[in-house]
Amino acid sequence: MMNFKDEYGAWALITGGTSGIGEAIANQLAAKGLNIMLVARRLPLLEEKAKEIEATYNVLVKIVQADLSKQEDIAKVIAASNHLEIGLFVPCAAVENHGVTTSISLEKELALIQLNITSVFALTHHFAGKMVERGTGGVLLVSSIIGHMPNPYLSNYAGSKAYILNFGTSLHWEMKKKGVAVTVLSPGPTETPMMANTGIDMSKTPMSSQKPEVVATYGIEALGKKAVVIPGFKNNMMVFMANRVISTSSAIKMGGEMMEKVLDPKFL
Repeated sequence: MMNFKDEYGAWALITGGTSGIGEAIANQLAAKGLNIMLVARRLPLLEEKAKEIEATYNVLVKIVQADLSKQEDIAKVIAASNHLEIGLFVPCAAVENHGVTTSISLEKELALIQLNITSVFALTHHFAGKMVERGTGGVLLVSSIIGHMPNPYLSNYAGSKAYILNFGTSLHWEMKKKGVAVTVLSPGPTETPMMANTGIDMSKTPMSSQKPEVVATYGIEALGKKAVVIPGFKNNMMVFMANRVISTSSAIKMGGEMMEKVLDPKFL
C-alpha cells in the first residue's frame, strides 16, 4: 500500500496555513514527509511558521504572502507555485462576518465572497487541472457544518460554506474518475482565531468546540475515502437533525434563536 507521500507527491499547498485548522493541517502533512508551501497574509507569521515546520519535521517550506480577498493575489500564488508539482491542495483561508446582513458593509461582504468562494474555486480549478494531467493528486476543501443548514446572522458566511460543500461533493465524482481525490471537511465550532473573533459564547449552545488538531486529523484521514467528513458525534447529529428530522422552517428558527442567544446584542 502506498504511503501518503507516495500517493500525493512531494508538495502540499495550504492557504491560511499559519493559524487554526490550516496550521494544524500543515503540521500533520509535514509530519508525513510532505514539503509545504504556505500562503497567508502576514509575512512575519509565515516566516516564523516556515522555520518551525522545517526545524520540527525536516521538510522544505516555501512561503507566499498573499491576500486572497484580492483578485490579483490569486495569480501571485499560481505564479509562485508553477515550478513545483503540487500534489495536494488545501484552501483553509476564510473570513467570517456576522450580524444583520444589511448592517454589514457591502465591501466586507464582497471581500468574503472573494476569499471564501472565488479564490477557492480559482485555485482548485488550477491545481486540480494539473493533477488531472498527471492522473493523481488530492484536494481537501474546508466547509463548515454551517454550510449544511440555515444560519441567520451568518448569512453570507453560511452561504459561502454551502457553496464549498456543494462544489466539493460534486467535484468529488468528477475528479475520482480522473485519479484525483476530493474531500470536503465540514468542522463544527473549532478553537481558532476566527472563532475567537466572533465573540460567540459556546457555553450558551448545545455544541462544544474542538481542537484544530482533531479537526485536521479527520480531514487528512478522510481524504480519498469520503466525499464529506464532519468531525465529532455532536456535529454529525446537528447536521442530521437540521437536514433529516426537522422542517426547514424549524431549522431556520432553531438557528436564529441560537444565534440570538450567543451574539453580542449590538450585532442583532
